[in-house]
Amino acid sequence: STTDPTRYFDIRSGFDGPFNPAERLQTELDGTEGKILNFDTNFKLNILPSLTTQVTYGQFTTDYFDYFFRPSTSTFAAKNEGGMNSARRNYNRSDQRSLEWIGNYALTLKNHSLQVLGGYSYQYFVSEGNAIYNRDFPSNAFTYNNIGTGLWDQVAGRTNGTSYKNDSRLIAFFGRVNYSFKERYILSASLRHEGSSKFGVDNKWGNFPAVSAAWRISQEGFMVNQKWINDLKLRADYGVTGNQDFGNYLSQNLYGGFGYYLLGGTYYQVYGPTQNLNSDLRWEQAQSFNLGVDFALFNNKLTGSINYYTRRNKDLLGNYAVPIPPNTQGSTFANVGTLDNSGVEVQLSAPVISKPNFQYSISFAGATNGNKFVSFSNDTYQGQPYIDVVGLPSPGSPGNAQRLQEGQRIGTFYMLKSAGVDDQGRLLVYAQDGTVITGDKATLADRQVVGNGLPKYTLSMGNTFTYKNFDAAIFFRSVLGFDVYNLRAFYLGTPATQNEANVLTSAYDGSKYAKLTNTATANVLSDYFLEKGSFAKLDNVSLGYTFQFTSKYARSLRLYAAAKNVLTVTSYTGGDPDIIPINGLYPGI
Repeated sequence: STTDPTRYFDIRSGFDGPFNPAERLQTELDGTEGKILNFDTNFKLNILPSLTTQVTYGQFTTDYFDYFFRPSTSTFAAKNEGGMNSARRNYNRSDQRSLEWIGNYALTLKNHSLQVLGGYSYQYFVSEGNAIYNRDFPSNAFTYNNIGTGLWDQVAGRTNGTSYKNDSRLIAFFGRVNYSFKERYILSASLRHEGSSKFGVDNKWGNFPAVSAAWRISQEGFMVNQKWINDLKLRADYGVTGNQDFGNYLSQNLYGGFGYYLLGGTYYQVYGPTQNLNSDLRWEQAQSFNLGVDFALFNNKLTGSINYYTRRNKDLLGNYAVPIPPNTQGSTFANVGTLDNSGVEVQLSAPVISKPNFQYSISFAGATNGNKFVSFSNDTYQGQPYIDVVGLPSPGSPGNAQRLQEGQRIGTFYMLKSAGVDDQGRLLVYAQDGTVITGDKATLADRQVVGNGLPKYTLSMGNTFTYKNFDAAIFFRSVLGFDVYNLRAFYLGTPATQNEANVLTSAYDGSKYAKLTNTATANVLSDYFLEKGSFAKLDNVSLGYTFQFTSKYARSLRLYAAAKNVLTVTSYTGGDPDIIPINGLYPGI
């Protein structure tokens, strides 16, 4: 600054207080050093011509050292840390090891074909690490390399070190039988018996069966005269899969530290319960059914598949509100939810042109997705029919942006409905009775369903060209029928939220967000910032040329250029809507 040349000057961002990104880049040290080991090996033994066995071992290990140092000359240190410098070192190590043993048996007798597979797998996951932090070093010269000299941690009852370790195991026994007769009638059945250390003591193991059947209709005698049909197969399958993708130890009664307290002149670490016991925690299950047809028509000029699917996810894992007492905590990690999905998937491909020097083929894929959250309750936990989710952070108290409700699609935006902006730059919304009020006068009862962030349709189209030694590919992709909440505009895109920032009026470019100038409604959550997220994208383009050689050392060499994310067509004003998450329970935000 002009008054203190030893320090950098800060700017008013209008969002997160004083901030100077240029200063941080110049003065702070913040980074990671690491090593990665990725190793796998396998051994295969052919016991008999029809009997083989294979053992596979894999390991993936990461070691990371994080470092951070902020000097005492930092503006942030001066304003928030009493002018003290600070440093931190973190060490994090993760290790994933897997062992799999598989046996295969195959038998063919005339028109009958049989394959049998059996196996065992073992996986072990562990992550561990530690961190040290301190402030108030006698010099900035040693940065993060002499953390023990800091005076900050010498205050009684204060600690500067932490450590952790988490591990889990996953074991499975599995088998599969495939049978076919003349490749016309095809049957398959499998069973996976899988156990995870993450679940409750009585529910660590789960059974996951699957069956499928297919009928190649084109090989039947009554199809002989249908020359335009090259292949036609009807198929159906049903299967159950399990999910254990969540943190470790969530079924156990955990204790944790609650700070240091002085007793008799000595500081003691106080421990207490931090998590409720749930010995009934079990596998989340997905029950899937598919019915489809695969075809090749007109001398293989048109190939593709049409598939109808339904999937029910039950015993969904999540935190569930419980009373205190008898519980020590207000929520328990439990199996409580049921979610349904259904839709149609279509895939088509066709070699449009096939000449000696020129070929052109096109492919298309499309899918629809219907979704409904069925229930938040089960035999043990009886919950309310909805949960308000996606609480937005400060400044202000915007509240929850979405509601999960029984009988509705996930991703439902539930907030105030905008009625425009008044002449004082205040946001107007509709009250519960339909009257128009300013946003700061609205209550939770005035909220309503205003949109949904889960896409209804996905489409893609690929085009490939070959002319002599040249080749080209063009790929388009589109996602349709969903809404996106423009968080960038909500937090940073209005004069009301940037009233203390040095922002030119022209930066708002005459958009509707420039009308919101009154700070009284700056943090009111409404569909004024909800936009259509549908987009069409030129996703990939490539052009190549292949050189052919007659040398015994090289046969060909292909040079190519490729571009990704070339063009996006959308009405969304917050950038590329493709970066907005549209999967999971909270799509569109």
